Amino acid sequence: MNVFQSYKRTRFFLWVNIAGLAIGLAVSIMLLLFVVNELSYDKHFANHERIVRLTTISEEKDAVNHYSINLRKAYTELPAKIPGVETAVQLYGGGKREAIYGTERFQNIGLVYADPEFFNVFQMKFVEGNARTAFANTNSVVLTSEQASVIFGDASSAMNQTLQIDEQDYVVSAIVEKLPANTHFVFDALANMKSLSSLEWMQGLEFQTYYLVKPDASLAGARDAIEKEYTSILKPFGEYFNAKTYGITEKLDDIYLHSKANNYGFGKQNNMRFVWLLSGLALFILLLAVSNFINLFLVQGETRMKEIGIRKTAGATIGNIVRQFFSEVSGIVLIAFVSGFILTVIFTPYFSELIHKQIDLTQLGNPSFILCAVGLFIVTVVCSASYPAFYLSRFSPLDILAKRLRFSKRRLTVAVVVFQSVITIVLISFIMIVDRQTAYLKEIPIGYNPENVVSIPLNNALLKSYDAVKQELLSVPEIKAVSGSHHLFGGGCSGQGISLLENEEGEHSINEYRIMGGMCELMEVQLMEGSFFKENAPDSVNQIVLNEAAVKMLGLSFPVTGQFVNYKGPAEIIGVAKDFYYGNPVNTIQPIVLSRISNPGNLSIRFREGTDRRQALEKTLVIFHKFDPGFIVNPTWSEDLYAANFDTFKTISKIITVASLLSLFIALLGLVATHLYATVRRTKEIGIRRINGAGSRSIFTLLSGDIIQWIAIAGIVAAPVIYYAASHQLNEYDNHASLSWTVFVFPVLIQCIVALLATSGVSIWAIRQNPVEALKKD
Repeated sequence: MNVFQSYKRTRFFLWVNIAGLAIGLAVSIMLLLFVVNELSYDKHFANHERIVRLTTISEEKDAVNHYSINLRKAYTELPAKIPGVETAVQLYGGGKREAIYGTERFQNIGLVYADPEFFNVFQMKFVEGNARTAFANTNSVVLTSEQASVIFGDASSAMNQTLQIDEQDYVVSAIVEKLPANTHFVFDALANMKSLSSLEWMQGLEFQTYYLVKPDASLAGARDAIEKEYTSILKPFGEYFNAKTYGITEKLDDIYLHSKANNYGFGKQNNMRFVWLLSGLALFILLLAVSNFINLFLVQGETRMKEIGIRKTAGATIGNIVRQFFSEVSGIVLIAFVSGFILTVIFTPYFSELIHKQIDLTQLGNPSFILCAVGLFIVTVVCSASYPAFYLSRFSPLDILAKRLRFSKRRLTVAVVVFQSVITIVLISFIMIVDRQTAYLKEIPIGYNPENVVSIPLNNALLKSYDAVKQELLSVPEIKAVSGSHHLFGGGCSGQGISLLENEEGEHSINEYRIMGGMCELMEVQLMEGSFFKENAPDSVNQIVLNEAAVKMLGLSFPVTGQFVNYKGPAEIIGVAKDFYYGNPVNTIQPIVLSRISNPGNLSIRFREGTDRRQALEKTLVIFHKFDPGFIVNPTWSEDLYAANFDTFKTISKIITVASLLSLFIALLGLVATHLYATVRRTKEIGIRRINGAGSRSIFTLLSGDIIQWIAIAGIVAAPVIYYAASHQLNEYDNHASLSWTVFVFPVLIQCIVALLATSGVSIWAIRQNPVEALKKD
């Protein structure tokens, strides 16, 4: 049977149905593939169900902090005391490093230090070498196949070669396959933990700890035992900071999406909220497409009553008609499904780029996904074909051919249009809310000036000549100021303890930026009292600068300058900086201490206004090459670092915008088709009105009135949904914009305008019909 021949008179409806369903399916498939990929993180490890990570919890009177890092004793002492633990491993983040091979230099090598047991816990595939010999020597390093190809050309050529990292030689002992996209680990090189020269002095929270539980042991029992033992080990550490500290474990499968602890650069991290957002969008768009498809087939069913009557007169049974409709609809839905899958394959790379996440198309072969797709196919066919197949086929052919039947699917049509409009209005509202929140945060004064500031990590050769490098840089006319630091303003910070001298037991946790003299002036931090660090101050003097939040936390009274606190011994407060946003601006400003150092890891440069970035870096590179001809600049612009705080909002805004446009398009496809059908049914009415003197404007208003009414109802239904969801979302931020009436009204107006524009062609066509000819039609 030729499906297209059966719908020869209503091909517009047919193609609208196929296009709308195909687009809805493509978008939903892409979103569902992303969700399936996110939920699969770290499950490729053979023992993933038996691996847990230890986290440290610190409860203070002002906050509860979750840390993914632990004491070294969690590895050296704890495993022997827990019978259920098979083995343990710790990781220490080495950050981005420069690796030197011969005369070649390679930047941004993600380095992680690991204990020798790493490959006993995490079973990876080896391209060269094996797990037993990977960390046989103290100076062993394991590379990923991707990184080995970059440095050495291929994996086999990398074996036993020497790499220099931080003036320390490492021998390549093994090559592992490129890390899959669905693992929270991120590294290019794994170095033996024993190669850390400062390992024995690292007594704080420094290491991530993983445990492999024995297969015959109770996972819950082992986790309880680990938590209790670590809490006991941690007790002196917590008492020092006057905090309640304890340990909890989390399953490897839960780290990526469910962990409350920051990964501190050890690996990737996401949250279920983002997954739920995309899951919800996938569901909404799919409901739009399927409801549109079903509604149009129900409406279209009435147009085939004459065909049904003729077939029944010719001897067709109800069963024959039911099979015919189900066969036709199955073919059309199959075409839409195939088209949807093709669109998925084509557009998934672009969608991956939009959300900054890799989507694995191999998940299309996932049995769970296939089962859901088959189920969706069956539901769509049954819902679409049931009305014309079972309801319309039961009428007498005499009643059908004598036109004694009257149908009205108006309630169903209105319900579908209102439902589709509600979804579109809510999505458009959230675009406005996200943009409003982003604009609100951008207007908050940062407290420092990140513009025209670049930070460059220095190697040992340049660090030894830091003063000379600084003076050379200051001789460049475009450079306004130069200073150094361990931490970048707007970047991560360290954690320390601070207390009053008269109450050392009342220790507070506090964030720390370690900087050199002149750094505060370079970043244009505002001074509230006292002074910042002097560049010529003696190293023997322990001086600090606090922000306002730190002063408040310690309960100090102004003037603060000249007072001493206990911070790595007695420390003099020489100044108080006005609060500045060094973290995400959605949160309140936390206490921070600025401490002085004499040997930086990063050099920061402020250029004068109007300096071109590319030219500025070229001029600095000339200076650096005077001291190290092979040096490669790896810049971080402070402005970009701060702007990264808004990346999540930008991504969400883009996703919702695309979802809104698609949902609007799908809804309008259905609205145009439904409006066309309703207008055709009112042809005689329009003709009578025209003959009685009705003008084009009044006819247009008549035909458009229903659309406005439906969208207005949708706006009323959507308003409480928008209010509840937006209020809940915004209240999770310490700093947030207020809800405005515009987020309730403008989306409705936008929906009305677009709907009227989309359906105006149909209305104008109806107005231009000859009223006399219209009255002659059946």
